[in-house]
Amino acid sequence: MTAYQSNRHDLLPSVTSRFTLEVEKTGLMRGKTHVFQFGKYRGQLDYNEQKPELSKVMFEVESKSIVCLDTWVSDKDKVKIIRTALDEMLAADKYPTISFVSNQVTAKSPTTFEVAGSLSIRGVLQNVTVSVTRNNNAFDGSAIVNMKDFGLKPPTAALGAIGTKELMTVKFHLSPAS
Repeated sequence: MTAYQSNRHDLLPSVTSRFTLEVEKTGLMRGKTHVFQFGKYRGQLDYNEQKPELSKVMFEVESKSIVCLDTWVSDKDKVKIIRTALDEMLAADKYPTISFVSNQVTAKSPTTFEVAGSLSIRGVLQNVTVSVTRNNNAFDGSAIVNMKDFGLKPPTAALGAIGTKELMTVKFHLSPAS
């Protein structure tokens, strides 16, 4: 019987790592995208290079660490956007974390993977598949998340003339610490 060794990596904020959320606008703001970045997160990756399907990941984001990176809105509007994200969308006081726990890793190639797992936003658990690419010792990934799956109503303004698509894109670049 062959033993397969997993290497445990901590997933923590660093100068080279980032975890973002992109939300596209509709209506009069079509073509614009809100880009949010989370500055506080933690997780663990148990990565098995010989048998990637034995790998596991657990990841948790602090909801209140969200910032808006938009350069196309005023500072005054950024404050409103963040307030809406914290209070209405994430309900950060009641649900301080967003979490993901993998339940299946599928290798598509030696460097690309699909990681299926459970994502929890505002206490609602949904299955999500994350596409991940290994670049040396870093991992890049993305997933499409539907707000409505988590009981969230896409925000609108100006009597609906400005809106938000219900699909959000989570993107990350993580350089694990060994």
